[in-house]
This record gives sequence, structure tokens and C-alpha cells, in this order.
Amino acid sequence: MRKLSLITILFLTLIGVTAKADDSLFPYPVAPENLNTTQERCSYVVERFWDRCNFKQAMSARAKLAQAFNDFISLSVLADGEVAHKASDRLLEKVKNNPDQLLAFAQMAEGVMYSDTAKVLCEEIYAHYVNAVANSKKIKSADKARYAAQAKILNSSQVGMTAPNLEIIKPDGSKTNLNDIAGAHVILFFNNPDCTDCMLARVRFSADYNINQFIKSGQLQVVSVYPGSPADEEWKSQMAMLPDNWIVGAAPDADLVYDMRHTPAIYYLNRDHVIMSKSMTADQLINAFRVINTRNDK
Repeated sequence: MRKLSLITILFLTLIGVTAKADDSLFPYPVAPENLNTTQERCSYVVERFWDRCNFKQAMSARAKLAQAFNDFISLSVLADGEVAHKASDRLLEKVKNNPDQLLAFAQMAEGVMYSDTAKVLCEEIYAHYVNAVANSKKIKSADKARYAAQAKILNSSQVGMTAPNLEIIKPDGSKTNLNDIAGAHVILFFNNPDCTDCMLARVRFSADYNINQFIKSGQLQVVSVYPGSPADEEWKSQMAMLPDNWIVGAAPDADLVYDMRHTPAIYYLNRDHVIMSKSMTADQLINAFRVINTRNDK
């Protein structure tokens, strides 16, 4: 979050001062003094955040509207989850019949929660905005194409969802499916041959003692997937150096159902292929397996 958002949270949650400042777009709600916890105060404000906003006027002051939206989302992630989701739904209900307003909020939401420079990463809330655009009959297909693609990905690859199946084409041309893996946890590892961070992650995973122990015991399977053409010679030459006990292949259409904004993209799946994590780095995952193995040895 930016400093301005943190200052806003400090005032709203701890002091309760929400009088309209000279440069703000509209007065923010005031949390009652009898609400003591940060979550309670944020929930109160988020639930009523847009009540005094004149959306028609707000659209002519985009910079101030963007700051208000940034504050709204910064508070939403500290509020009760159900309250936060309903608050975004109510906001979208107010603007759904105006395609320009709906697109404007989707663009702001992307910048705050989903872009490479996002300050508050929150796919669960962002999904409300992309779904609203994707399902809108008032927005032209060309204008909502990107959001519709994002909606498809977000609706299939969030934490807690079952990972979509993938057909994986091995370097020798044979095929397998992610769903064919049974009885083991899975590190689903999307990586590219020309990505330095991907190369380092491949080396770290292949050399890690604890990961190899779990693979040998049948409790873990590493699946290295190149989201490109299986005919790529550079990929083939690099994949030949990977461990024999990994599943290695290409899946050219993987980016249509899996979120790969950052590479490498590492998903951790449980035995039922439920996505347990999609944001851990290679080092964090390696450390997690070290901790688990250390506990098992005691």
C-alpha cells in the first residue's frame, strides 16, 4: 500500500476522523467510537463508503476518484471478508448500467489489485470487477475482451479451487494429464527457458534434499510446464537436464486457465489437486518442505 493509504487507514480505524478534506472527492463515513477493533471499524466504513459519492460528478475527477477507490480497497482487505465482498457488489450495482463507469472501475481495480504494480493484491475481490465487465451486455466485446480472459483465469485458478486439468506434451511427443497424477501433493511449476528466475528455481528444486525425499516417498510430484510450443528447441535442450522423477512437458494453452502474470508461476496443490498456494516463491516453498521434514524427523 502507498503511504497515503496507510495514513487513511490510521485515521479511519484508530482515530475515527473522517471529515471531508479539501482535496477529497466526498466525505468518508465515520466509524462509531464503540467499535473497538480494526476489522470492525474498517467493515463499518467499507460498507458505507460510497453512500455520499455522486458518481456522475466523480467521473469528471478521475484522479480523486482513483484515490478514493484505492482507499476503499485498502480498507476492504482489513474488513470482514463477507462485508468487503458485498461492498464491492453494491458499488458495481450502482454503476452496472453505465458502461463507461463500469469500465472505469474495472480499470482502477486492475491497477490496485491485479497489475504488475498493484499495491494491494486481492484476486478474490478483483474477480467481482472482471466478472461484472465480462457479463455486461452494455460493454462492447472489444472493450471487455481482456477482462473476460482474466475472469476465465480467476474463476478457475484461485486458492481453494480445484486446479484445472492440463494436457502436458512431453519432449518426446508423448502426452499425459495433470489429472492422471494421484495420491501425491503437486508442485505445478510454470517456467520459461529464457527466464533467469525460472532457471534458478529449477536448479533449487532439483537440488533440494527435502523435496527429493518427498518425491522418493511418493508424497510429492514436481510438474514442470512450459506454457509454449513443445517444438521449441531451446526448451527441449534445457528440459533434458531436469530430474527423471519430474513430469516435464509443454502446455501451449495453459495461460488461458492459469494465472501466469509472473514467472516462474508456482502452484502448490494438495492430493485432491486443490490449490493451496499460488504466490509462494521457490525459496519459500523449499523452506516449507524443510520445516515439514524437520518436524517429521522428531
